[in-house]
Amino acid sequence: MDDERDRLLIAVGDLLRVFLINERVFPSAEGQIPYSPHVFKAIGFVAMNPGVRASDLQAHLGIAATTASSLIKRMVSKGWLERGPHPEDGRAVALTLSVEGQELAGAINRQDMRNMELMLSAFSGDERKAFVEMVERAAATVLAAAAQD
Repeated sequence: MDDERDRLLIAVGDLLRVFLINERVFPSAEGQIPYSPHVFKAIGFVAMNPGVRASDLQAHLGIAATTASSLIKRMVSKGWLERGPHPEDGRAVALTLSVEGQELAGAINRQDMRNMELMLSAFSGDERKAFVEMVERAAATVLAAAAQD
């Protein structure tokens, strides 16, 4: 169990378990809705890319078209997402967050920032910077490997 890979696997697993499962201590979206990876990622992506096409959202999430369609339909019915005409392509639909969706995006972001601050509180200033840079580098490596598939 001294292998760094084993230790990292356990540590990442522990963080995910605590942040994603322990709703009492770390309430997702400030306790507004239960955690749903696709919904949270979709809200974040649309918040950053207002007017995005459904196909772009699907590609970003890495899900099947039918799954994306169901997700969008569910988010529209919840009042978080709105569909409208795409300004550049008359055949495409543009997705934007509703006012409620924007409020939910803010709640998700605020909770995420509290969670990140708690994690970073384990480090001094220089350690924080180094940790963030190392995690960014690891994420870029994993994402690049995933893009080759």
